Amino acid sequence: KGMLEMMNTPQEQNAVRMRLVPPGKVAGAVNVLPAAATMNGSLEATSDLCIRIDGNYTGKIDMKVGGTGHISVGAVVVTDMLVADFVYVEGTVQGDVHARQAVELAATSIVNGSVRYDKHLDIHPGARLTGQMNGPDAQL
Repeated sequence: KGMLEMMNTPQEQNAVRMRLVPPGKVAGAVNVLPAAATMNGSLEATSDLCIRIDGNYTGKIDMKVGGTGHISVGAVVVTDMLVADFVYVEGTVQGDVHARQAVELAATSIVNGSVRYDKHLDIHPGARLTGQMNGPDAQL
């Protein structure tokens, strides 16, 4: 068996695939939206936590203190802004992303919008991005 087949949980499997986002940041992720669900609204967090979205979400996501946003495979997020220290995208994001520490786009990711990262960026082969990239030296 391959290493991914021997892993039991999605968190363990993600830890193998992630290259930039610290695995500990997503290990205890709170599943905000399961795969079969749709939600419209605004999500705001004032503590350093990790959220995982597996379903279809429309609205702003603002992790005010630290925070990690994980958009999993098959998830679709339509947003004016997704803000967190770490952003790990495996699914689809339509809108703007701002990672205060690092953004990582997995091979399965599709991003249509502006991606801003203040420190680090990792784009896996196969990731699709249509939009603008703004790195640490960019003037917005």
